[in-house]
Amino acid sequence: MIDLVRGRLVPAVLAATAVAASWPAVARADVDGAALLRMMGPHAKDAFAPRGAPGIGALVRLPAGVRAADVGLREAAPGIGRIYGSPATLLSFADAHPTLDLEVGPPLRLLLDSAGRYVGAAQAAVQGLDGTGAVVGVADTGIDVTHKDFIDATGHTRVAWLLDLSSPPRGKWPQLEQQFGTVDSSGNVVTGAVWDSDDIDALLASGQRGTLPQDEVGHGTLVASCAAGNGELGRSVYRGIAPKATIIAARIASAGSEDISNDDLLRGVAFLYDRADNGFPAGPMPIVVNLSIGSDFGPHDGTMAWEETLASYVGSSHPGHAMVAAAGNSGSIADTPVHQNVHVSQASTTRVPLLVQGVTTGGVEVWISMHQGASFQVGLEAPDGSTWIAPVSPNQQGAKNTGDYNAGIYNGSGSSGSPVPSASRGAVIVWQGQWPSGTYQITLTGGEGTADLYAVGTGDAASAGAVGFSYGVRESTINLPATNPAIIGVGCTINKSTWVSVSALKVGLAVPVLDATGGLAVLPPQSRDPVPGEPCWFSSAGPTLTGVAKPEIMAPGAAIIGALSAQAVPPASASIFTNPDCPTPPGKKPNELCQQIDATHGISFGTSFSSPVVAGAVAVLLQHDPTLTQDEVLAALQGGAHPLRGAAPFQDQAGPGEVDVLGAVRAADRNRTPETALPSRSTSWLTLGADAYLADGSTPLQGVVELRTAPDASGTPEPADGVGAGRLASYALVDGEAVDGAIQSLARRGPGVWMVTTQLPPGLGGSQLTVGVTLDGQDVVMPKTIPIAADTWDADYSGWVKGGCAVSATRAGDSLAGWAAALGVAIVLGARRVSGRVAGAGATRAMALPRARSRRCGPARA
Repeated sequence: MIDLVRGRLVPAVLAATAVAASWPAVARADVDGAALLRMMGPHAKDAFAPRGAPGIGALVRLPAGVRAADVGLREAAPGIGRIYGSPATLLSFADAHPTLDLEVGPPLRLLLDSAGRYVGAAQAAVQGLDGTGAVVGVADTGIDVTHKDFIDATGHTRVAWLLDLSSPPRGKWPQLEQQFGTVDSSGNVVTGAVWDSDDIDALLASGQRGTLPQDEVGHGTLVASCAAGNGELGRSVYRGIAPKATIIAARIASAGSEDISNDDLLRGVAFLYDRADNGFPAGPMPIVVNLSIGSDFGPHDGTMAWEETLASYVGSSHPGHAMVAAAGNSGSIADTPVHQNVHVSQASTTRVPLLVQGVTTGGVEVWISMHQGASFQVGLEAPDGSTWIAPVSPNQQGAKNTGDYNAGIYNGSGSSGSPVPSASRGAVIVWQGQWPSGTYQITLTGGEGTADLYAVGTGDAASAGAVGFSYGVRESTINLPATNPAIIGVGCTINKSTWVSVSALKVGLAVPVLDATGGLAVLPPQSRDPVPGEPCWFSSAGPTLTGVAKPEIMAPGAAIIGALSAQAVPPASASIFTNPDCPTPPGKKPNELCQQIDATHGISFGTSFSSPVVAGAVAVLLQHDPTLTQDEVLAALQGGAHPLRGAAPFQDQAGPGEVDVLGAVRAADRNRTPETALPSRSTSWLTLGADAYLADGSTPLQGVVELRTAPDASGTPEPADGVGAGRLASYALVDGEAVDGAIQSLARRGPGVWMVTTQLPPGLGGSQLTVGVTLDGQDVVMPKTIPIAADTWDADYSGWVKGGCAVSATRAGDSLAGWAAALGVAIVLGARRVSGRVAGAGATRAMALPRARSRRCGPARA
């Protein structure tokens, strides 16, 4: 399931101051959720359904030539069917179709004014580029259609269509409700009310507003306003990027909930594209769909069926369709250490500590992605040192079931019932129920290779700080579905560091002081003022585990002021704007209103709100050219981007630049009518997709080359393009020496944007990789240099030196398992967890909590 970013949404800191199958068996294509459901036993529904949901959604990848209807399913995408029901219903289908695999997953979560100024929205609007004739589609917690930001100058709603999966069907649109609603085993629509603009207008005019769709969380309303809010017809500065775009919305969360099932997401997105294509008398309208939701659970390579289903709506065969998604808020290892990266040696056992709070009802799910060539046994040890599940060999499974919990490990896609897609390599550890608090050890042994681990909590364990690695890494924390290469992932930049709340309290962001790699720099923890334009410290970092550079674009997201749903006015308990940790000045009474700006506007922060800023820019592009494809939209966004307004400590977190509305329009024009314009080194730049290169050679390195002309008379550089064949070249140096064949490709993405891909042979750990691009043999961008290391920890805190031994530097926070006291007078939205780093020596590489890293010795690299 999916995550709306609250709770571990944004670790932001605020401070004052059924037919039997007859088809032949096919090779395993994807996840077998039936085995997971059986392993979870009585806890299955808790593990895979949002709270209060009547059932679980699953996807079924079908053999060639088999239609979803042939096996009693609905089609989610070509070659992928959809089923919804109780665990018993899903297991009954699995038993009747033993050659077809189910894919299930935990709930997704939400990924939680001046922004328009930084992306040029006001200048674009002056030229009539305001989203007119384009659609912004929002699948989220709902939308408050009564808010003035969504009512036009004639008093009519700007919401053309709305699907509410939290409400029973209305009956006016029975075909649509049957197609996109939740249907029980008898074929009856249980939830899924459909409204069109006439329905909404009639109730607005009648005064019966209480019967209109609701948004108690407020996330969807704010997201929609970031993209397309009209600022109350221009009377408010809190205006979206495309204030005259048409809006189609899908409420995909249950009442008062932030959890979203994959199944509801897919039906909601299908509704958005269907209505844009078929819901207007004048014919199809171009649409950009925004997804400010995501999950850390999955292979992070774009191969999950639900990601592929989303991606099927965009591409070269779908002109006028675009999709953007929040990159996620898992990039701060000082706040949310949900990710770990480690290289396992053949002769050692690596123990990866996972800190878990005990709960009464909850779940822990760990996805272990193995890089090319990696293979090892996976086990699980309890806090008391006992073995929960003995090491499980590749393509095998193991389990432990008690009266309190059910636990299991699937290692590889070849084991019966494995949830690992065959296109990926990895293992999954899950447990559900109740369990003791403490540090659990994930053991990796009996093989060699690099692995990335991602941990999420569900149920009671989804609360802030309940699950996290003792040591985390920032790299490769992009959330699903933004990990899919076909979906544009959006990262966050700082745009508003302070504001005045409705209770006249001046409030601001406080950024944790970090060291050079993103961990806590000092103890006790300290904070600093944010720098306008810098990447948000929590914004998830790339690349994906296949080396795709992410995020593709950055946009303002901390902090964003926009529409406040009437149902989410603080102190409403479900509201993202209700903050029990609001600072209390001396002599004042405590209140929870520091994120409320006025009666109709609130403020929040996260990639949740960066993504709709980009969606609004895409709506303007589609207004300008309704035939643009997803690839052309991406090329325009990157070709028109401007450099980040603030320094970016980490390339993998920063993306190639910040969105610029007019720049994107100019780049799109250049793509249609090419012009020759030579680049200038002073205005061009290179961004690498990773801050370290893995020494095993398993993962290519992408870089984005942004070529710009010298500034014109207005001071604005243009996309540089039309360079003759052979004049532009790239190079890769290892310790200053060229490596034959290291540059895999240098390819033009669009005007002013080129992609360079580098891959080195294994065995170069301890060296430095330099990547550059030349024009006529001279550097046209500043070259970038990164370390080559066994894993991220070796890159950040190298324990190896050529020809000898070394003791690495100590990182503050390594000695403190519970550092997460509030930073000064700060309030924290989201998880506050331990940060740390790897230590190891001898036969066991233990990732524990030492003050300093153990001495490790290694041979010199030849």
